[in-house]
Amino acid sequence: MVSPGWVRVIEGDARTLPGVGPESVQLVVTSPPYPMIPQWDPLFVELGAGGDFAAMHAELERAWRACFRALCEGGILAVNIGDALRTGPEGFRLWPNHAEVLLRAEAAGFRPLPYLLWKKPMNRPNAYLGSGFLPPNAYVTLDCEFILLFRKGGPRRFPPKDPRRRSSGYSRSERDRWFSQLWGDLRAARQATPEGGRSAAFPPELPRRLVRMFSLEGETVLDPFAGTGTTLWAAAELGRNAIGIERDSALAARLRRRAERGEPAPAD
Repeated sequence: MVSPGWVRVIEGDARTLPGVGPESVQLVVTSPPYPMIPQWDPLFVELGAGGDFAAMHAELERAWRACFRALCEGGILAVNIGDALRTGPEGFRLWPNHAEVLLRAEAAGFRPLPYLLWKKPMNRPNAYLGSGFLPPNAYVTLDCEFILLFRKGGPRRFPPKDPRRRSSGYSRSERDRWFSQLWGDLRAARQATPEGGRSAAFPPELPRRLVRMFSLEGETVLDPFAGTGTTLWAAAELGRNAIGIERDSALAARLRRRAERGEPAPAD
């Protein structure tokens, strides 16, 4: 049985990662605020990038550069991000968040790797945009998010028959499911928080898979946008240590209390 890892929560900014040393983590798993999604408009306004798609991604790029510094050589950055649909001055359009993150993470020094597509279950699977049965003005339903994968430098190197690497392995069936590009078997997380607000949490199974795919037991996983702590507790349950950076002081305090009390992760 794997011994749980520790969870450390730091109130701070993902663009600077306070308290996280250079090359001190082996894996980053995160889902940042999505540009052009109304839920995150107030945050980007606070950052001075309100309504400006390029400026929003410029702020996120600062976080990717901080993650590059924090990761060890060969460490992996996994970013869950969705595109946005929104009406702007030129009318209704798609805002390609995944493309911007790909370009800007590469500009920060990362090497892009083959990515994953998470096909999210729809609350109304027969709800389509536009004109229904009449061409040509209907729109494709936006029901996938991206899990973009990047590496810092080349692959990590290990001694032959490294015991931690072997103990952290996965089964053939896990490999076959997890390393296929389309993930269609993950249900979405509940979006309501205990305080009555909304969260952008992904399902716990998503970080669990990524943690097992790209880290070893005893290593450290970072989430620079900790949110409700899904990544942190998933990593700790799998025998990894976890560091979460959270800008919201109230949310950071709640996460810190949970970690100090050794409380389990919330129910899925």
